[in-house]
Amino acid sequence: MRLALALSVAALLAVFLLYTSIAGGGTPSLKPSQLHGHKGKVTLTGKVLGPVTGDAHAGGLHFRLRDIDGKASVPVVFRGDVPDLFRAGRHISVDGRLRSGVFQGVNPLVTKCPSKYAPKS
Repeated sequence: MRLALALSVAALLAVFLLYTSIAGGGTPSLKPSQLHGHKGKVTLTGKVLGPVTGDAHAGGLHFRLRDIDGKASVPVVFRGDVPDLFRAGRHISVDGRLRSGVFQGVNPLVTKCPSKYAPKS
């Protein structure tokens, strides 16, 4: 009886862990046009618009992030480590949350090479 109960509990825990690792553990990846009204942590992907001002460690780095193939944009305040390749015009992905209309970005901030994702001519 105890063995059957222990195996049932173990099987239930295994199913729960499998479900949370596959379905419940991901962070949604959005572009600025999809961000409005979204609650919780997301990964925001887009193109950095200048000017880029401020300091990522003291008060935050300020810039706008625009849809890569659109016009919608959102102001971003990023606090954390900035990659060497970060600059206006670069495609990036950054984790964070939308608060009062401003995306609050935190590590990691990842730069992407636009030519890598463009169709070959």
